[in-house]
Amino acid sequence: MTPDIVVSHRRGQVVLDTILDATLDLIAERGYAFSIDEVAERSGVHKSTIYRKWATKASLVGAAVERLASIEVPIPDTGAPLDDLTTLALLVAKSLRAPTGAQSIRSVVAAASEDPAIVDVARQFLGSRYSAAVALVDRAIAEGQLRSGVDALLVWQAMVNPLHLRAILGQPADDTTARRLVGLVLDGARVSTTSTTSPPAVTQ
Repeated sequence: MTPDIVVSHRRGQVVLDTILDATLDLIAERGYAFSIDEVAERSGVHKSTIYRKWATKASLVGAAVERLASIEVPIPDTGAPLDDLTTLALLVAKSLRAPTGAQSIRSVVAAASEDPAIVDVARQFLGSRYSAAVALVDRAIAEGQLRSGVDALLVWQAMVNPLHLRAILGQPADDTTARRLVGLVLDGARVSTTSTTSPPAVTQ
């Protein structure tokens, strides 16, 4: 790749990031009730450029939320999967306490009945994020820290879905609550250290 192409690519990415950041600002302020024209005005980028990259408002919102998640909720990988799951859940909880994070999830729920495309966007976004968390659960199972046969997706959903619901209801979880939730889920999925063999009958 020549230097001119590299510079052009970097400038192009700066433009895209500016559009996505403007979208996130509008989501934080007004939820889903904004137009592409307003994104263009806020970002200083012509709306034709926006439409060339994102054909629909739903796809633009999806890309903006993905950018937010990549910055605020990076997937940890320390080699200790249970610690990484806890860290990931805490990052999710923290992001949902911020105005943009909370409004993003409320916006998707509110817009679902009016714009079915946003449902597909949300499904794709959650699918990609969930897969990374499920990989951590699978690793913990493989290492014998969680029971074999445990549904890895269900384990992560049991952690993160209550965090989403609390944010939607305007009661985002603090770190203490998030840790307790993770602990409850992991306690139910851990390998039992007690014997399941019935004790011998007591003779009189």
